[in-house]
Amino acid sequence: MNEGEQLQGCWLLRAYELQQADGSVVHPMGEHPEGLLLYSAAGHMSVHLLQPGASLPEPEQLPPGLSADLAMSYACYTSYFGRYTVDRAQGLVTHHLRGASVLAWAGSEFSRHYRLQGDRLTLSAAVNEQGSRAVLVWQREQ
Repeated sequence: MNEGEQLQGCWLLRAYELQQADGSVVHPMGEHPEGLLLYSAAGHMSVHLLQPGASLPEPEQLPPGLSADLAMSYACYTSYFGRYTVDRAQGLVTHHLRGASVLAWAGSEFSRHYRLQGDRLTLSAAVNEQGSRAVLVWQREQ
């Protein structure tokens, strides 16, 4: 079985952190994020990330015209879907986005370094020019 085939299936998020250039770590979806990542045999993918238990912002913290539930969805939930390709030689999986909760992402390509270790999949990518790196650890759903 090649590594592209090994990625296929359903993965549950176990950890999500932003590793900063100074060595500090930020948990953008909290200490115990939830998420679901799907890779199909036909080359489709979908991902959902959620910060469980997040509190609604206070009305005075919201921009004019933005409801609390909409603000929460922007801050605490992210999703996108599309197709994926695998470059085994470089250890990259690329997500070719068709749609996303952040509308500007549609049509983008997100390349992630991947590492498979048993039932664990680690995806990582640089996220800014300051050297921050996103690292997400997934566990295959049994």
